[in-house]
Amino acid sequence: MPSLYVHIPFCEKKCFYCSFVVAVGQSERSDAYLQAMARESQQYRHLRFSSIYIGGGTPSYLTDDQLQRLLGLVRENCTVTVGGEYTLEMNPESVQETKLRLMRKMGVNRISLGVQSLNDRYLRYLGRNHNRLKAYSAYQMIRDAGFTNVNCDLMFGFPQQTLGEIEEEVGQLTAFSSEHISLYMLTLEEHSRFYAQKIQLPDSDEQVHQYERVVRQLERARCYQYEISNFAKPGKESQHNLNYWRGGEYIGLGVGAHSYWQGRLFYNVSRLNTYMARVSRDGSAVEAGQSLDAHERLKQAFLIGLRMNQGVALEALEKAWDCSLASDEQKKITYFIQHDFLMRDDGYLKTTPKGRLVLDELCAQLS
Repeated sequence: MPSLYVHIPFCEKKCFYCSFVVAVGQSERSDAYLQAMARESQQYRHLRFSSIYIGGGTPSYLTDDQLQRLLGLVRENCTVTVGGEYTLEMNPESVQETKLRLMRKMGVNRISLGVQSLNDRYLRYLGRNHNRLKAYSAYQMIRDAGFTNVNCDLMFGFPQQTLGEIEEEVGQLTAFSSEHISLYMLTLEEHSRFYAQKIQLPDSDEQVHQYERVVRQLERARCYQYEISNFAKPGKESQHNLNYWRGGEYIGLGVGAHSYWQGRLFYNVSRLNTYMARVSRDGSAVEAGQSLDAHERLKQAFLIGLRMNQGVALEALEKAWDCSLASDEQKKITYFIQHDFLMRDDGYLKTTPKGRLVLDELCAQLS
């Protein structure tokens, strides 16, 4: 059963590290966008989804009426299985009681809160719209509204940020007792303000040290790592994200959204005007895609699965797809095992702590 991702591109401002498809200060176009998305979603009315994730952008930037329209079109056209995870992203400054009540009424059962930092100096540095106190009050409002499954995002690895500051922030965040934490090290993404400014990040050895210390601190707080950037209390792992990492199918709605369905990878156009015009004309805004053969599906599931702590049951995947990795790919895997980047453990191939820190490079070499 596929999962569903719904992209809301609108933001009040673009954070300095962001390279996502967003539309800043264009709230007047939200109604037309929702109308287009309602039409695009109709082609999937026959499907049932294991989970729904509404992200952005800032979905909570929508007005109450627009949020009701969004949740209404999802309910009308996209059925989530009973008990399925239904997540909506919120930023602290746009958390409001009326929106939370509406979300509960319309079936949302999980909130992902973009805390990012609990240090006002670093929040300003990142270009965020909230401060530390607003993050605390927003989290409490979410709990008071009855949500029992909450993720909090945390970033670290800023220039001149000390290990002591990082550990203090992790300690403050774990005191929230959220069910899930998504951890992101600051990176320079093309098309972001930080990339244009060419800011100097900590060197790789310092980043490794920071990451390892944060992982240990989170796990001491009983928030256990199950994927490179994700930690959860037992039984609270994100089912939506696990579907991605296990090579499952997914449908993406909205500008720039990606899909993997029936052996085909495809994605929507990334310009807002073009997206709305294409959907109005054709009912779809797919820009390009490709069909994957058995070997390509196997390799995709293998590379994505390496992100999980559990690793990949490679032999089971090969049996399922009735094919094997190519000989040069197998030689690279052997090399990575010999140099302590990968390891075999009880039928699973997984990254070592050393390999986890350079996984993007390992996957690039295996692609």
